[in-house]
Amino acid sequence: MIPAPTTAPSRTVLPVAAWAQGPYIYDADGNDYLDGSSGVLNVNVGHGHPKVLQAIEAQLGQLTFVHRTQFRNDPALRLTERLLAIAPATTATVEYSNSGSEANECALRLAFAYQHRRGKPQRTVVLSEEPSYHGMTAGALSITGSPNKRDPSVEPLLGQPSGNRVLVRPKPGRRRATHEEWAQALLGVGPSKVAAIVIEPLGGASSGAAPIDIATMQWLRRETRNNGIVLIADEVMSGFGRTGKWWACDHSSIAPDILTSGKGVTGGYTSLAVTFVADTITAAIAEPLGPIALGHTMSANPLACAAANAVLSVIEDEGLLSNAAQTGGLLAETLTTLCGRYPTLLSDQSGIGLMRALHINADQPADTNKRIIAAAKINGLVLCTAGIGKATNSVLVAPPLNSTLELIDELAERLDKALAAVAGIGADNA
Repeated sequence: MIPAPTTAPSRTVLPVAAWAQGPYIYDADGNDYLDGSSGVLNVNVGHGHPKVLQAIEAQLGQLTFVHRTQFRNDPALRLTERLLAIAPATTATVEYSNSGSEANECALRLAFAYQHRRGKPQRTVVLSEEPSYHGMTAGALSITGSPNKRDPSVEPLLGQPSGNRVLVRPKPGRRRATHEEWAQALLGVGPSKVAAIVIEPLGGASSGAAPIDIATMQWLRRETRNNGIVLIADEVMSGFGRTGKWWACDHSSIAPDILTSGKGVTGGYTSLAVTFVADTITAAIAEPLGPIALGHTMSANPLACAAANAVLSVIEDEGLLSNAAQTGGLLAETLTTLCGRYPTLLSDQSGIGLMRALHINADQPADTNKRIIAAAKINGLVLCTAGIGKATNSVLVAPPLNSTLELIDELAERLDKALAAVAGIGADNA
């Protein structure tokens, strides 16, 4: 049994965050924490970035809210233009919401509207994957492949007909399903009944930064197109440069029909999420998307859009896509080294760019990832747990996109001490 990490009195309870700057968070007792998970993979350009703060402050003095049915606003108009310039190929429009859950709700509603408008109302089945996480609102939760998110008490809320949500599972011991499992599920349901397939090109909280292999991604794109099925890519975590490209889909050279993203679009400074919609969807619906009751009170509000514009400028001006690819390579090497240093604790690392995870050996206790998180906090490092079973039990490591090579070294030093504590040995002797 792995012993508990050594405790430090000031870090044993959830600390009170007092302020933050760059990659560091400081608590009320003056302790510093390296933000090795970018919050929850949303603080993509670090805390307190001056360009983002200046943009927010300027917008506060001008206009913070108008409703989309009453006015347009310049920050939203600029943001839409910029998003369309970096969107997946064939994207025709962008819909705004406040969170990744809402963005996925929007995607599902559009998929069903698309099928209905083209005379296919019998297409009511959605295929998604286990493991996966798509959000905590009812529709998003109904397609989420994480048993720990589906307490029996919420089942009446979901209320979907039995069989309308089908989870595709990988073979035992594997982290992600291949095209063989997807093909079997699709054949079992019948393609003519399927409205949409929802994927995480690069898994997050459920699979521990495990990517779908390129061949499977391309197979899914081909089969959905051939069978009139909407392909939805959930990039709430992996989008906006996290992988070293704008979208994780770009690594497979595919463009989904709908792509959802959030988190990094505003860098954690405000709430905003986006749903990119392809021209094939908008053409089939053949009328403005608004009447389908998309959007929320705060959708595309000027303040959030001003923050998003500033974050996009930082990513572009500071070359953070290439930086995420470069520093992500070093991070991968670092995590691989740590796996070799603690072979009884860790199996391997996975991920792309600056979205990575350390995977726990299958013979370790189920709470080992939580113990590593606790030990990391004691050593001044913030990380996130991930995984829903032995194959995916892991710790997410995802520092900001503007991380330096020196910061990766510092992260590795703090993580090394945490792993040594959990493994029950001194880091110097590991």
